[in-house]
Amino acid sequence: MDTPAYTRSPFPAALAGRAPLNTGETLRTTKKTALAAMAAFTALTLAACDGSSSDDGKKTGASAKPDKSAAAKTDDLKSETLKAGQPASEEQEFGNDKKGKFTVTGQRIVMGKPEDLKGGKEDEKKYAGKTVAYVYLSARLSGGDAPMKPPMMITNVGALTEGDQPATRLMVIGSLPSTPSDCKDEDYTKTWNKGEERTFCQPVVVPQNQKVTRITFRRGFYKEPLKWALEK
Repeated sequence: MDTPAYTRSPFPAALAGRAPLNTGETLRTTKKTALAAMAAFTALTLAACDGSSSDDGKKTGASAKPDKSAAAKTDDLKSETLKAGQPASEEQEFGNDKKGKFTVTGQRIVMGKPEDLKGGKEDEKKYAGKTVAYVYLSARLSGGDAPMKPPMMITNVGALTEGDQPATRLMVIGSLPSTPSDCKDEDYTKTWNKGEERTFCQPVVVPQNQKVTRITFRRGFYKEPLKWALEK
């Protein structure tokens, strides 16, 4: 079976050279676009990491001092699980030249088909027992600088399966056959205005025999992600 012909627009140049994601990423493309994708995204790092750093936030030797407010900070880093469709009370700040504050809401999951991951022999082996799920999350520009250029938020969207196992983010150049019609790439040329709300859709890879239980939104390396529980 040949790799499906994809129709989604390529990812923006802003993706090139960004840091690895802690949920893991996989890249799929067509034979025709492989060489073009390789040239356009040579700086793109696709790797899985646990979101931790051996150097960040570590103090060693005589200069290390106990943090008396550690307990309070730990409480701030915890994340309450919300219900799908419930906006998070904590605004998320994004932007480069301008900083916008966004209210994010985990919306729903739409399941794809295992056949979408079987483009060739290597894919069939790599994705044996796996399928695709589409994660929907909305964001509203609630404060800060506006209007502003679209920030890169989609990379923070993820999901958990049973046992709180993180799904693997699927970076797609084009679209899969089972991609829902309303699952589209973000338009990075369209300016955000205050009060405007947009919906993001991120495909992820999950085991076929495990149910997707939560939508997640990463809040950096030192905070637990926001979580939204899906109906059982």
